[in-house]
Amino acid sequence: MRFNGVELTEESIQRTRKLFADIALECIEEVQCGKVSVNDPESYFAWRREEANDALEGRADHTLTFLQRAYYIQTGESIALLT
Repeated sequence: MRFNGVELTEESIQRTRKLFADIALECIEEVQCGKVSVNDPESYFAWRREEANDALEGRADHTLTFLQRAYYIQTGESIALLT
């Protein structure tokens, strides 16, 4: 997979997948500890768990957000996409 002329490594891709999954699970924790409230916690938890699973399965790899983060993880360079 290439982004901005750079071949993204399997390590960068895996680290990005894990980061996205971790973010989704942290959102659940925020609700569980009372830091954030939502109208339907159980539905929210199910959605976030599915999002975490999708991230780990690579279903978000095609998104611009994913590619930009993987590129940053690999190169340390942040690209301004909307200028």
